[in-house]
Amino acid sequence: MEKFTVELLVNNQYGVLNRITGLYARRGYNIDSLHVNETENPSLSRMLIVSRGDQYIQTQMVRQLSKLYDVKEVTLMAKVNR
Repeated sequence: MEKFTVELLVNNQYGVLNRITGLYARRGYNIDSLHVNETENPSLSRMLIVSRGDQYIQTQMVRQLSKLYDVKEVTLMAKVNR
């Protein structure tokens, strides 16, 4: 299992963080690190989620996160091998 980072651009509304972390929890995936901050546009927030998984898990998480209504953009960042 390798570490990977997913960057999300999401609506800055209540409940969004809960829906995203719930998606990870329902699939039994652990979040190693989570960082959320507001963007220059106050209606949007940027999230960085570091997790572990193989290529299949990475692809599935990107696909599943993209389906959420409040998620505007999903980017799989460079993998971190440790």
